[in-house]
Amino acid sequence: MTMAPPPSVEAAADAPAPAAAPRFRPTPSGAASGGLRRAIDGRVQLLVSVRDVPEALAAVAGGADLIDLKEPNTGALGALPLHVVHEVVQALRAAGHVHPVSATVGDWPLDARAAVLEQVRATAACGVDVVKVGIPRGDGATALLAALAASPAPVVPVFFGDDGLDEAVLALACWLPFPALMLDTADKRAGSLFDRLDEATVRHFITCVQGAGRLAGVAGSLRPAQAALLRELAPDYAGFRGTLCEGGRGAALQPQRVQALVQAFATPRS
Repeated sequence: MTMAPPPSVEAAADAPAPAAAPRFRPTPSGAASGGLRRAIDGRVQLLVSVRDVPEALAAVAGGADLIDLKEPNTGALGALPLHVVHEVVQALRAAGHVHPVSATVGDWPLDARAAVLEQVRATAACGVDVVKVGIPRGDGATALLAALAASPAPVVPVFFGDDGLDEAVLALACWLPFPALMLDTADKRAGSLFDRLDEATVRHFITCVQGAGRLAGVAGSLRPAQAALLRELAPDYAGFRGTLCEGGRGAALQPQRVQALVQAFATPRS
C-alpha cells in the first residue's frame, strides 16, 4: 500500500494554512513532541481515557503513560466540561505527576470549523498538553486539517476507521506540523478497530505516520487480547477505555484493570 502525495494546503478550501509547513524530522526515542514522547525503551505506551479527577489519579497510579480526558457517554470523542478539564490538570500537577494530558473537544461535523477552533482554544487554555480533534471522512476534512495546523495549540487529529482511510487526507495530515496522529473508531458498538479495518490497513497508517516523523496512536474498543498484535504493529500509543471499566466504557474505571493492561504492554518492541 502506498500513500498518495499530499494535496496542496493552499487548495484546502478557504481554510487558513501555514505559509510553509515543513515535514518534521523523525522524533527520536525519548524526545518530546507537543507534550507527547516516544518511549525510550520502544514499548507501546498506554493511553487511558478518564472523566474526572479520581479516575485520572487511579490511571496514573495504575501505570498509564498518557491521560486522556473525555466523556464516554456523549460520543466517541465526547468533551468534558472545561472546568472539569482544568480540575483534572491541576490535580495531576499538584500531585507531582508530569504525565502528558490530552483532551477531546467533542464530536463535530466538518462544516463547524469555527466552533471547533474555538473549542480547541478553550480546551488548550485549561492546561492540557495536546487537544484531540476528530476528522470525519468527507468534504471539508482537508480544510479543517489546514485550519488546525495553523492553531497555536498542539493538536492531534483523530481519524475514524469506520469507513476506511482517505489516503489523500492522511498524506496531508502527515505533511502538516502535527505532533501525532491517531486512528480510532466512531461507533463503539460495532466492535474494535480491528473489526473495522484489517491489520494491513492499521499497519499502513502507523508506518505512514511514523515515517513522517510523527507519533502514531491507535484506539477504538481495543481489548487486552489484542496486546500482542499491538506490540507487533508498534504504534507509539494505544488507547483504552471500555475494557478498563466494569460494565462498558460509560462505567467507572477499574484501577486493577489498568495495572493488568500495563503489564501486557511492558515488553519492548523488537
